[in-house]
Amino acid sequence: MKYALIYYKNTYNIGDDILTYAEKRFLPRVDYRIDREEMDLFVPDEDEPTAAILNGWYLHHGYTFPPSPYILPFFIGAHFSRAQMRAGDYSFLDAAAGEYLKKYGPVGCRDDQTLKLLEEHGIPGYFSGCLTLTLPRFEHVPFTGEIVLTDVPKDVERYIKSRLSDQTIVCMTHTIASEEAGLCWEDRERRAERFLKVYQGAGLVVTTRLHCALPSIALGAPVILLGTYDEDYYARISDFTKLCPCFRAQEILEGKADALLLHPSPNDSGSLEIRNSLIRACETFIAEAPQRCKHMELPAKNVYREQYIERTVNMRRTIDALLNHCANLEEAQREGLEKLTRLASISQGLLRENERMQNLLTEQNQKQADET
Repeated sequence: MKYALIYYKNTYNIGDDILTYAEKRFLPRVDYRIDREEMDLFVPDEDEPTAAILNGWYLHHGYTFPPSPYILPFFIGAHFSRAQMRAGDYSFLDAAAGEYLKKYGPVGCRDDQTLKLLEEHGIPGYFSGCLTLTLPRFEHVPFTGEIVLTDVPKDVERYIKSRLSDQTIVCMTHTIASEEAGLCWEDRERRAERFLKVYQGAGLVVTTRLHCALPSIALGAPVILLGTYDEDYYARISDFTKLCPCFRAQEILEGKADALLLHPSPNDSGSLEIRNSLIRACETFIAEAPQRCKHMELPAKNVYREQYIERTVNMRRTIDALLNHCANLEEAQREGLEKLTRLASISQGLLRENERMQNLLTEQNQKQADET
């Protein structure tokens, strides 16, 4: 049998790579790297199963699910979100995808929102937490005491700098520049390690990013998480606010987090229970995988390529073209609305100026009439 590392090949978010980094340490070795959005296209070199830990966000393209029959999956720390589905919903979970998850369940869910979503479709699951909470501390990383701000709003950044003017403040972002997207995994792994080591040595980490906050908690750095308290917050983040303080940006600006900014406190120890449970689950899967792989029935590789992969090529191209077309239409609509808004603002300004000129002319006419 073999082992595969599941990663998001074309991500623009370093948090996705940190998720993969957390997954990798449980694998005895990496024989394959598989894009999470193309797991159904995977065919091994030899006629043998491939074990994989599936943690992270699933997925933008519902038509790529379920994964290849050559993969023995272990779902843990999984997140499903209606908000990110390009097709709009998760009705595909009522079909083959749902049966697949039942077969390989129960599904370890990163958050309660995902757990409830799966329960709505009759898929067994449980709250597992996020695999980034299992990250071990690096050796020989010095404590810098730096205040690290990762993707915080500019007004919050200015406020913290004014309150902590005597501190070393480092500003970072998890957004990957377009020219760096899709780099080889080795380069991405080194980049993820650089970020993680900065977090480990920090005196305080302030962030809007879940996959900055949770790794920092695992590495022992005090954390303040900024939340917007919107739908996305309650879907992805709220389950972890008991592990570290969470504030709205406005609350930071109002000074409500000043005590923690000036005197950072250790994070809640509740993360240790989640961490240990995650580690046990992954280690158990890896230990049992060889025996489980012996009982997997694999299709002939040529049959799978001909009957599934080759037959779906045109469908994939068509769907991608339609999605790109929809994205272009949405962008054109957004730009059109922005133009209309600007034109409306200009029109309102012209109307006000016209009204002002009319009033001025009326006053002048009245003044002349009074003088005569």
